[in-house]
Amino acid sequence: MEPPRGDIAAAFREADVFVFPTRYDPFGMVIAEAMATGLPVVTSAAAGAADLITDGVSGRIVTDPEDAASFAAALDNLLEAPETRHAMGRAARDAVREIGWDRIAARTLEVYRMAAAGGAERAP
Repeated sequence: MEPPRGDIAAAFREADVFVFPTRYDPFGMVIAEAMATGLPVVTSAAAGAADLITDGVSGRIVTDPEDAASFAAALDNLLEAPETRHAMGRAARDAVREIGWDRIAARTLEVYRMAAAGGAERAP
């Protein structure tokens, strides 16, 4: 087993697309990190961070995490269309530009306060 990498941003810079075919991931910070380096992301709708992606604009969202053919098709489409891939990468970077630990902590605190107050509304 390989040890964890300390230079993940460098690895992302060497990639053309980030594929994360998860069956479940409550947020998936790795998706936000990939997007921040300008990679379009192909992931499943089961990834919490799929909310960061506008399908067809900053990446592709596959509805069924078990649908390997849809993942392959989305990946093939991006690899065969460099202009589209680069435009999606720029849109991905823009989509997460304002995300940082301060914002994440503030949103988490907001959800905790809503829960403590008995609120059932979803945080923005």
